[in-house]
Amino acid sequence: MSGLFTLFERSKNSQLYESRFNFIKQMIKRKGKADINMMIAIGVLLASIGTLIVATRQASIMNEQTKILLDQTKSSLWPSLSLEMNRNIQQDGIKKYSYVISNRGTGPAIVEKTYLAVDEKFVSNWSEFYDALEVPESVERKHSIDNILNRVIKPGEDFKLIDWSSNYDLMSFIYDQSDRISIRICYKSVFGDYWQVSRVGFKNNLEENVSKQNEECQDLQKKAFVQ
Repeated sequence: MSGLFTLFERSKNSQLYESRFNFIKQMIKRKGKADINMMIAIGVLLASIGTLIVATRQASIMNEQTKILLDQTKSSLWPSLSLEMNRNIQQDGIKKYSYVISNRGTGPAIVEKTYLAVDEKFVSNWSEFYDALEVPESVERKHSIDNILNRVIKPGEDFKLIDWSSNYDLMSFIYDQSDRISIRICYKSVFGDYWQVSRVGFKNNLEENVSKQNEECQDLQKKAFVQ
């Protein structure tokens, strides 16, 4: 009887061991599948990160190329204004006298603000200009002008701001006082880049133009010239 009991106990233990062994096998299988799924997920994540890095780098390169192309386009359309004086002096006096704004750049110049001053006193029109110069009442204030406000000056164009050539008395007086006169112009390109050019004195061509690039047309808190 005891032999049968012993045999029964051994059979019971064998079943328990087999059950535990099967449980362990299932856990191993499940863990193996989990490891594989984790590896696949990590691989997909790494591939996504790589794709993002490549796309970001490509976008950066395209932005750099676009900037270079834009800078090249801008440089091919840069305006460059200069304030000039045309005169013709002969033995018996001056015969021609005018102020000219020339565009020696490669792109159009859009004039935004103009400042005209006599002895650093800013004026807003030609009447105030003549008053500041104290033109005698006996001299007729006659001249030929063109509107400069919001003017677009084309490349190679010589824009005549004012011409006194047909009025000898006024022309002679203005020429004699031309060292007192200064002009400043703020203009921009078609891309919105700003420049400023200024000149003091219009008696000869020894007076220099002073040019600089600005972020915008600065408000000088002075009278702007509107004609």
